[in-house]
Amino acid sequence: MIDPVSIPEAASGLGLSPGRVHAMVASGQLSAAKVGGRWLIERGEIERRQRQGPLNGRPFAAHNAWILLSLASGEDPKGVDSSVRSRMRRALSLEGVEKLGPRLARRGESHYYDAHRGEIAYIVQDPRFVASGISAAGAHGLDLVSGSEADGYVRAGALKEFVANHALRAATPGSNLRLRAVPDRAWPFLKGARVAPIAAVALDLAEDRDPRSAEIGATALGDLRTP
Repeated sequence: MIDPVSIPEAASGLGLSPGRVHAMVASGQLSAAKVGGRWLIERGEIERRQRQGPLNGRPFAAHNAWILLSLASGEDPKGVDSSVRSRMRRALSLEGVEKLGPRLARRGESHYYDAHRGEIAYIVQDPRFVASGISAAGAHGLDLVSGSEADGYVRAGALKEFVANHALRAATPGSNLRLRAVPDRAWPFLKGARVAPIAAVALDLAEDRDPRSAEIGATALGDLRTP
């Protein structure tokens, strides 16, 4: 981890209480790692959150976050109550997915791992893994190529087994594998899905620590049409 700061230090930098920062870590709004029994956050992550400005509105529940991302991607989520669909469309129309990004953190809780370089190909081929970020950029025509790293979604209930199957070691942000655990009841992907919707991929890239990935993701978010 590069230039880590403690929860109290992060709270001071963000102008928030330590309790609020703990809640942001728990909800996935801030990426953190537990080292020696303490939560640590990279200074770059604090700076990214500062650039986003204040969080206007409560975070969306995971299920609603995925409805919104589906709509922003031009897809038609099935089995969604008409009132919820209308509410998500209205939120997109008023603010756009880029501005709503900080409220979509519950779409998946980030976990970081060190994976053997040769294992990455097996991870992205695993049917439990739905590619996002750099692993899905090429599928959506974005100018990024994934090599020895991977980023994608898995069911929260399958995470432990997935980690064991691929002999993964828990790590900190900056490692070569990021798994985003989605609550089982909010899992949005149809059987056989291999790539996340463009809005999710673009948002995941826009929040990446790599400047080029973040720039390409932000541009892709800006290109999305409001449904």
